[in-house]
Amino acid sequence: MSEYDENAVPEEETAPEIPEDDAAEASEETTAEDNKTKTEEKEQAPENGPEKKTRRIPLFAAVIAALAAAVLASQITFLTVRQSYHKKLATIEQDRFADSKLSQLDQIYRKYYINEIDENALIDGLIEGYILGTGDKYGNYMSRSEYDEYVEGLNSRTDGIGVSVIWNTEYLAVEVLSVYDDSPAQKAGIEPGDLIVGVDGKNVAELGFDDTINAVRGEKGSKVTLTLRRGEGYAESLTVEPVRDTVTASTVKSTQYGNIAVIAISSFHENTPDELKEAVSTAQAAGCDRIVFDMRNNPGGLLSSVRSMLDYILPEGDVVRMVDAEGNWTSLSSDASCVSMPMVVIVNGNTASAAELFTSALMDYDYATVIGTQTYGKGTVTAPYALSDGSVVYISMQHYYPPKSDNFEGKGITPDEVVELSEESKKINFYKLTYETDDQLRRAIEIIKEK
Repeated sequence: MSEYDENAVPEEETAPEIPEDDAAEASEETTAEDNKTKTEEKEQAPENGPEKKTRRIPLFAAVIAALAAAVLASQITFLTVRQSYHKKLATIEQDRFADSKLSQLDQIYRKYYINEIDENALIDGLIEGYILGTGDKYGNYMSRSEYDEYVEGLNSRTDGIGVSVIWNTEYLAVEVLSVYDDSPAQKAGIEPGDLIVGVDGKNVAELGFDDTINAVRGEKGSKVTLTLRRGEGYAESLTVEPVRDTVTASTVKSTQYGNIAVIAISSFHENTPDELKEAVSTAQAAGCDRIVFDMRNNPGGLLSSVRSMLDYILPEGDVVRMVDAEGNWTSLSSDASCVSMPMVVIVNGNTASAAELFTSALMDYDYATVIGTQTYGKGTVTAPYALSDGSVVYISMQHYYPPKSDNFEGKGITPDEVVELSEESKKINFYKLTYETDDQLRRAIEIIKEK
């Protein structure tokens, strides 16, 4: 089963705004495992793209246009400032592919292929194929509209109804986990525990999870008709018509167990540092003097976000070190102010990237005991670079290191104490675990009580 939070995003480390220049303009969560968070997250961009060209255009010219802003250390010359928000420029020799097998393939297809070639689709496919061919497993290509939507997600904003949901495999329906305060869903009377079984007359069981989420999304001010089931045995059926609006989701959730605050962080968005500070302050005001950070199923997010959070928590010193392809090192540091409370961090196999950096940094400073299972193992910084039409390629451009320990790319982080969920608990959707069924949470609280 998977959870969907309307503002969660696929994992990426950095998403700086790409400033406007005379070439293009672009505005500023991974894995398909069952418990991975899913996403619904825009300044509109033209959807039709450039006018279709004739089939006589040589493919190498199309390749050149498509790759004009891609990163090729040995084949392309760039002017770029990566995380300081400058636009990439590139040049490439026009005859680079003229005598290649790719050019030969192009000539054969244009001469013998019985169907018409869609030049725009061809370019997109070539870019995706090129990224795949480089071996950059975190590389990604987004159209301008996809990128705009993605960035809105990093800002924790989206046009939707304001719910967090999972897929209910027993009823083949979308189950509502929570409803955002003052959201369209709340105003329409949607409640946690409701099953969404129909969207605008379409059967959710036939649509499936992803298509249902896409159907619920839509333009601000538009109405969506949802068929719900609730009550004992979900016998009660009702129809609601929430009016979509721009909603902001929280990435931080805090629960109190006596004097212990359990702070779950779902991802690292732009607003996450402020949410964390508020959660800690609220917990302290309520008498909490120790924290359990739940980083399970956190796919990562913005490097700037996790850096800010580590600066808030840790004492003076480095919080992350980074090295690029040329061996150049940079580091980001924390000031002297810090949070002095006993801490435990819970992780699992879906704890990745920035969430792993957060965890390992607290380990390096002996700030927290880490329990759970081996983490995912993504210690690579990816950054966006704009192409001429406003589309964007994400490229692995640095490895990052915790403050004092080694890079965890491909290895993950080994907890101080390995704690598995019981076989019975593994059968329960992660987001429906309770204190009684969550072995890892119970062990974390046992440990922190002894600190």
